[in-house]
Amino acid sequence: MKRIAWIATAFALSLTLAACNTWSGVKQDAKEAGTAAGKGIEKAGEKIQGVAK
Repeated sequence: MKRIAWIATAFALSLTLAACNTWSGVKQDAKEAGTAAGKGIEKAGEKIQGVAK
């Protein structure tokens, strides 16, 4: 089971590095993903507040 996890992790990392060629690109992608996730959480919170009213 650990072997499969390591292979999956290595595969995901290689795809991530292939998508952006530099570490600054990786950091930028991570920042954008975090921003998008934050906006999604914010929208979900607004909808919940709207339903609760």
